[in-house]
Amino acid sequence: MQRELGVGVTAAPLGEFRLSTRIPSSAGGRTVTRTRLHTMLTDALTDEAHPYPVALVCAPAGSGKTRAVADWARELLAADDAPTIAWLTIEERHNDLDVVHRAILRALTDAGNPRLQAACAGLVSESPDLGATLSAALHELGENIWMIIDDAHLLRDTDVLTDLESFMRWQPPMLRTVIVGRFEPPLALQRLRLDGKLFTLTAADLAFTSDESAEMLDEHGVVLPPDDLDALMVRTEGWAAGIRLAGMSLEGHPDPSRLIAEFSGDRRAVADYLIEEVLAGQTDEMREFLLRTSVPVSFTVELAEKLTGCTDAHGNIDWLEHHNFLIGRIAENPTHYRYHPLLRSYLRAEISRIGHVEVEHLELTAAHWHDEFGDALLALEHAVNSGDHDEIVALLARTSLPLIIGGHGEAVDRILTRAPRASQDHPSARLLRAAAALASGNIPVATSTLELLDRRKSGLLVDGATESRVHLLLRESLRVQTAIGTGDIETALKRLQSVGGGSSGDPDLDAFVLLQEGRALLFLGRDDDAEAVLGRSLAHARLGDAPLSVMYCLGTLAAVSMSRGDVAVASELVDEALTIGRTQSATGDPTFQLTKLVDSWCRYMRMDPDAARVAAESAEALRRASTGTAGLADGAAALFGLDESEHRHGSVTMVHADSPVSSALPMPPGIRAVLLPAIQYAYLSAGEIGWAHELATEAQGFLGSTGDTPLVEAIIHLHLHRLGLARRTIQPVLDGELDCAAGTNLIAAWLVDASIALARKHDSRAHSALTEALRLAEPQSVLRPFHDCGPQIRDLLVRSTGRFGVLEPFAERLRASFPRSESTASDMLTPRELELLVELPSWRTAEQIAADLCVSVNTVKTHLRGIYRKLGVTSRRDAIAAAQHHGLL
Repeated sequence: MQRELGVGVTAAPLGEFRLSTRIPSSAGGRTVTRTRLHTMLTDALTDEAHPYPVALVCAPAGSGKTRAVADWARELLAADDAPTIAWLTIEERHNDLDVVHRAILRALTDAGNPRLQAACAGLVSESPDLGATLSAALHELGENIWMIIDDAHLLRDTDVLTDLESFMRWQPPMLRTVIVGRFEPPLALQRLRLDGKLFTLTAADLAFTSDESAEMLDEHGVVLPPDDLDALMVRTEGWAAGIRLAGMSLEGHPDPSRLIAEFSGDRRAVADYLIEEVLAGQTDEMREFLLRTSVPVSFTVELAEKLTGCTDAHGNIDWLEHHNFLIGRIAENPTHYRYHPLLRSYLRAEISRIGHVEVEHLELTAAHWHDEFGDALLALEHAVNSGDHDEIVALLARTSLPLIIGGHGEAVDRILTRAPRASQDHPSARLLRAAAALASGNIPVATSTLELLDRRKSGLLVDGATESRVHLLLRESLRVQTAIGTGDIETALKRLQSVGGGSSGDPDLDAFVLLQEGRALLFLGRDDDAEAVLGRSLAHARLGDAPLSVMYCLGTLAAVSMSRGDVAVASELVDEALTIGRTQSATGDPTFQLTKLVDSWCRYMRMDPDAARVAAESAEALRRASTGTAGLADGAAALFGLDESEHRHGSVTMVHADSPVSSALPMPPGIRAVLLPAIQYAYLSAGEIGWAHELATEAQGFLGSTGDTPLVEAIIHLHLHRLGLARRTIQPVLDGELDCAAGTNLIAAWLVDASIALARKHDSRAHSALTEALRLAEPQSVLRPFHDCGPQIRDLLVRSTGRFGVLEPFAERLRASFPRSESTASDMLTPRELELLVELPSWRTAEQIAADLCVSVNTVKTHLRGIYRKLGVTSRRDAIAAAQHHGLL
């Protein structure tokens, strides 16, 4: 394996800048376009306002430093105004002042510029003042000269370093120096930084992007689909050597996806490169340090000391950092360090040489460390890696609660598949596996797992140990979660309540148990009880400082408010829950996405155009999580987007196929109720009267004797113009004899009454019913039910302008929410008439308007008559209504 995965550059005459490929590529010398790096370097060195005289390109072995700078230099030389470029590759022998002086002069002389060659001819490399005389000669020459010093990390001689840093500080203004190395040479570069004279490109800058990686792979004839490319980027983190080696391995491989999944540091090509280029020259002590600290994914100085027994772990880590040894700090936690994934996988493959017993001890050391600092998941992973059954079950007993509450069930399930069989059969492990099954929506597996626990001897776990109260409460809480999916909620809820849920004294446990109880009550339609229990759960969660538990409680309370039709409260709860979820990076959590669905409903009821988008985003996220609720979200997205749909009947068909109301999946009855009117109107608008009748029948089945069922029946009768039957059907709701499960449905009921009155030409009753609907909707800012009823409600709102008293501002907002109808009325009105039309809603007198417009009263009256005639009205009130209808006001 060669020294550098990339391209070396040898000093050569201008126009004959030679690139020698040290590891040939199958593409015959093609290079990856790294325009962003070239631009960054060029801009830094040529900026008119503040050019940097020195640039440092510093990154670990295999980062593609030399090739990137070589390609950039070749690109510069192709330009008409190219600078003179001299290239010097440092070798061990250059740690001698006379040798390096000769090499610098040789690089400048061979750069292909006759004038530069002449300027250097009289200089003596052995002179102790070469730096000063060279600077003077270059200054007198006055031409752009760029000196590239590659492999500068090999410089360590004090005299050489002192001479070079002195020269860089006082180099002539037309000279640019580019230093390339694996780590910063021990030059006084900090002074240049403070003086604003040093530009730096690091490993992060040199890391390949996905597009650049795809281009490199293409050199090997490899084209990866997006998912495989993303997976490769995760494994290589943009490290050029890793991508190049992957390309070489993938070339002609029959199963690229499998190879990428298995691509690690123990593959022969990768291992050879790491041995020759990264680990070469390390002492035995440092290699031992690397092996032992590779056990955890990340480590602190303190953990490194425990794993290695080294009292100077801090010094070792500092040395590795300074030498760019494929080690980095974790951005979110700068006291934690991690090795590059490929290097760590190589070290993990090599660690067996220190002995099986010692490796188990290291794993247990890491497990105890993470357990002490509250990272239960990592602690369990290391305990399982150790294979120590007693440690695994002891850890499971201590951490079942945080693992379940933290939503780690699926991760635990994956980890436990590597545990000893006895550990997998332990009740705590089965409990966690039930939680994992619930998290993935696999209700049958959760049910069977809990049944296995039930078949154990009453009150006992294994080895005669008594079941702890924590274990019992978790088991019954998971049973409630399972019952919500199977339908036997009442029995499971009674079992949970019988063991005293919510009174353990542990705020985290009580919050979790009460949350499951509250969810059960919500699905049973006992909203008041659910709200009370969830309020207690939220208090415990806040007391226990458990952000995710707080998010779960708030999201469930928002669902309770939605089931009541309380848009205002639901919106407030949703905002807080989603803020916590984003802060905690929990946007992939199914509960977070279900809370977003509640948010989309709040937006829908308030005519927010983003409602459908938010629901569609939730559907996609839920589909990725495989929770089984993505279909419901699809139906909600289709319903909420009907107004903008170009193919309305097709969208209504989607609503019917994934109906949130008709779905066989469990759903709180109140949430079904709150969506009923909108879905019913959608069916009828599409001419699907059969679906509408089915919906009314289903509503009776899952809601029983509430006002919501006669509402959807009355909507059908109104649609079929059976006005008397519609009125008799809706009357018990209006009289308060039947309460609606969802408060918004009472608004819809009054709007049905208004529509019936309009059809019967009972304008006074229609206005009264509309006013009652406005009164109920105004505190919640609910607009959607008015849109669902059709244009007759919009026209009534317009005709009744100014007649709603204190509700008039809300009525005006409602009018503005309707789409403006297209009209040519504006073409019929003259500019003066349009100017006067704007004044009509002010209800000022003709005399007052005339004074403002500086015209006579007779002129105003003439224009008024013209407006009335063209709009086909006879009064000022009707003129205002007609103008609003036509979009003129």
